Amino acid sequence: MSESTGQPTPYEKVVGKAFTESIPLNAQIEITYRCNHLCTFCYNSPTGQREMTTPQIFEALRKISDFGVLYLTLTGGEALCHKDFFKIAEEVRRLGMALRIYTNGYLLADRKIVKKVKALKPFEIEITVHGGRAETHDQLTRIKGSFEKTVAGLRNLVDEGLKVNLKCPITTLNKDELFEIKELADSLGAYITFDPVITPKDDGSQDPLALRADEEFFKKYWAEHYAKLHGGRLPPRTNHCAGGGEANCGTGRSGFTVDPYGNILPCVAFRRQVANILEIESLGEVWKSSEVLTEVRDLAVEARTRLDERPDGAFFQFCLGVAETQLGDPLAVYPQAEINAGAIKKVYEVIRIADLKGRKSA
Repeated sequence: MSESTGQPTPYEKVVGKAFTESIPLNAQIEITYRCNHLCTFCYNSPTGQREMTTPQIFEALRKISDFGVLYLTLTGGEALCHKDFFKIAEEVRRLGMALRIYTNGYLLADRKIVKKVKALKPFEIEITVHGGRAETHDQLTRIKGSFEKTVAGLRNLVDEGLKVNLKCPITTLNKDELFEIKELADSLGAYITFDPVITPKDDGSQDPLALRADEEFFKKYWAEHYAKLHGGRLPPRTNHCAGGGEANCGTGRSGFTVDPYGNILPCVAFRRQVANILEIESLGEVWKSSEVLTEVRDLAVEARTRLDERPDGAFFQFCLGVAETQLGDPLAVYPQAEINAGAIKKVYEVIRIADLKGRKSA
């Protein structure tokens, strides 16, 4: 919203219209599942199929560009592990799309690689940090020295004037280091997002859930830590990709994902195959006619309807993909979402009571 008028900005109007009319402005390609880390809670589940060749990735990029996508994210696995990463990234830019890169930052400890990244003029680079201390980060990546390399990479990016955002999945191992991680982000002038949900693997394995922090921690996180970690802001009450309309999120609406095999997915979390991008003529036709996408969009509306019927429904950050992978039903309420919603609801109840008391004493 514009601070001066309280009205949506022109950009917000465009995004809102695109969401309502299911016009995707963004896409991401998992260009490889190869990775130089061994994170135990990684959701990737390679099937052993042959990944797209570089010419095939170029073909996919052309179709995505022809579809009108404005910005594209290159991710993995570890995107920089692809032997032709820079050729692929240069093609994204040649086609006129803005470029975002998701990476673990390990290879960016090499200043020569950072110089090549800078030449791509990415509008954003997002890097995951798993701890405020080397021993914690390295334990989660299972790569000795990975913290030192990642931090060096972060500093190299900042020195080159590139925009860097950090993200940190909250685990049992790093939950007591969140403020140290925030200090690291602040020292770099980088914004950081903490993810309170550890998800199952894409193949349905529940093993990563063993790293979830417990309910008592999250009650304290939302009530006490969140505002301190986020500049005094209150906890979010909706999904980050919710467009403010009738749907719970933007899956199959505001964007889509292409996996290393060319499969088009409604989003990175909702892994239902829509089509294979190498086997279609036009993304536009698939986007209009796909029964999978129609069902996914309807499910997002149904999820919002069901949540609105709950007393804590307004506080849910709910993911259909996590629900389906974890419980076999995209509309089932999984424990992480319910715990977080209950804790956030209490935060807002305390604020409301404080406001009422303030009015009475005035």
